[in-house]
Amino acid sequence: MPRPVPLRGVIEGFYGPPWSLTDRLAVIEFLAERGMNAYVYAPKSDPKHRDRWRDAYDAAEIAEFRTLGEHATRQRTRFGFALSPGLDIDYRGERDHDALLQKLAPLLDAGVEWIVLALDDIPNRPGLALEQVALTDWLLDSLRARRADIRLTLVPTEYVGTRPTSYLEDLAAGLPPDVDVMWTGPTVCSPVVRAADARAWATALAGRRPLLWDNYPVNDGTMERSLHLGPYRGREPELTDELDGVLCNPMLQPHASRVALATAADFLCAPEKYDPAASWSRAIAAVGRSRAPALQAIAAACADGPLLPPEHLEAHTLVTALIDATGGPAWPDAVRALRDHFTAVQDAGRAWADAGDDPLAAELEPWLASARVEADAGLAALRLIQHTYPVARIDRDGDGKAVLPDAEPAMVHAFATVFSWTAARRRKHVVFGPRFAFYPAVVQLADGRPGLDVDLAVVEDQSAIDRLCRVSLARYQVWAERSPDSLRVRVDGVPVAVGSDGAFTAPGAQAVVVEAGSDATEVAGAESSTPFPDSRLA
Repeated sequence: MPRPVPLRGVIEGFYGPPWSLTDRLAVIEFLAERGMNAYVYAPKSDPKHRDRWRDAYDAAEIAEFRTLGEHATRQRTRFGFALSPGLDIDYRGERDHDALLQKLAPLLDAGVEWIVLALDDIPNRPGLALEQVALTDWLLDSLRARRADIRLTLVPTEYVGTRPTSYLEDLAAGLPPDVDVMWTGPTVCSPVVRAADARAWATALAGRRPLLWDNYPVNDGTMERSLHLGPYRGREPELTDELDGVLCNPMLQPHASRVALATAADFLCAPEKYDPAASWSRAIAAVGRSRAPALQAIAAACADGPLLPPEHLEAHTLVTALIDATGGPAWPDAVRALRDHFTAVQDAGRAWADAGDDPLAAELEPWLASARVEADAGLAALRLIQHTYPVARIDRDGDGKAVLPDAEPAMVHAFATVFSWTAARRRKHVVFGPRFAFYPAVVQLADGRPGLDVDLAVVEDQSAIDRLCRVSLARYQVWAERSPDSLRVRVDGVPVAVGSDGAFTAPGAQAVVVEAGSDATEVAGAESSTPFPDSRLA
């Protein structure tokens, strides 16, 4: 049975506004309650972490790190501090060696037991690995002279792929054996990471098992318009036996990140028992609390990302079901399912209307606002579809009325669809799937050189709303170009008379179908209603 991952937690390693101390303390506690045991400070946009790495943290900042470390200790969580000097460090220069130690010494004094040397996201060049090995070896010795129990981890310049390279060979040959090396999987935001991938990377590093920097649910850079609210997936249970640890890189939004991070904790603690759907439901309940149904609704609309293609979103699944149903009489059920989905997402925004300064509400608001507009377009498209079909109602006495599509109301709904769809397409924040998205899909080419997997990187025209609006307008166009049809009604499969006003009788009927040309609509029974109120039946 696959083992739990020994080191499991979070690396705050994104580009963008760093979290606050309060956010970090809360996330550490939330995840410790779920079995996570590691947190690394590594925000790329902290100038003193990367761009101005030589600048010392002031007393107040050191005090915050001490608070963070003490809190992590109480939560039985290992606290790591990362420094990213690779942009301009002189690897062999005594002055920069001194600067490095002067930067780290106050952090060691504040209780930091784990240093991460981040040499990622910089240009590679011949001989770089040898210089990094020399720096790492010197740094480990220097740190242990000050603190014997220090742990050192390296984020290498080449951190993706499964093939050996001269850089990795040089790294493996010279690194001290007790220095961990991080790896992000086959690509930067890896949709799938298999045990075989980790073994291949370990082989490229002469048998050194990797520490997985897992870029999920991170949404920095080109992904800032999306929330990644789906569960952790795409990692086979056997992977955990091939890793020394997993650190998930979270979103810019610390409270919303808890949904995916809680599911990651479930997997990393018990990979063989992990059920993404069940874990996701528990995470939604824990993070959303009294507003869990609302969080569930918006999370379902924002569950896609590097680990889940948008065509697997609930909205896309329901649109596919509707397309399949439009050729038969059961289309109202498919319309109702989409109506309920869109309405729930719209209602989610109202759930936080009285939330005051709830930080989760503030994080979600841009997407809740987009969801309201996008859902409006989806609902308009569904109303248009309804108005291109014949419909009927039956009262409890079995007296019914059937009506054909009416050109003028149908045209009004076509305009409403176009107008609301236009508004939806102006929205910046992605819900119900992206119109265009780009993921940083850097991979190894066949010879080990870096390249971009364009098919994995570029996602376009995957909005479920766009798809539905096109379907509804295409259906309207087909209907509008047809000659008017006569109205027919079948009761339990038998044709019945229909008056000039659409009246018919169907006492005790089990199944009523109203038809016009090749279109048909099933009426569920007495006093059943159409998916939307319909002026034709007034």
